[in-house]
Amino acid sequence: MAQRTATPVVEDVRFLRLPEVEKISGKKRSTIYRDIAAGAFPAPYDLGNGRSVGWLSTEINAWILSRPRVQLRFPGKQELSHE
Repeated sequence: MAQRTATPVVEDVRFLRLPEVEKISGKKRSTIYRDIAAGAFPAPYDLGNGRSVGWLSTEINAWILSRPRVQLRFPGKQELSHE
């Protein structure tokens, strides 16, 4: 039987407005703009009139996937010993 290769998922590229970026990222407006200034969050694009901005969905998704994982520790839970 032939092996099937996974078909890559083509992401829908679109501009996201601030409320959606807040919801997706879990950050509030002030934190988003602070992190942009620090170079730690994708900058928005001018959508034409100098007042409207949007973030590329691909850049926000890449930022989300670049976040480090957190090792959760549960108080009181005994670790298994390997003796």
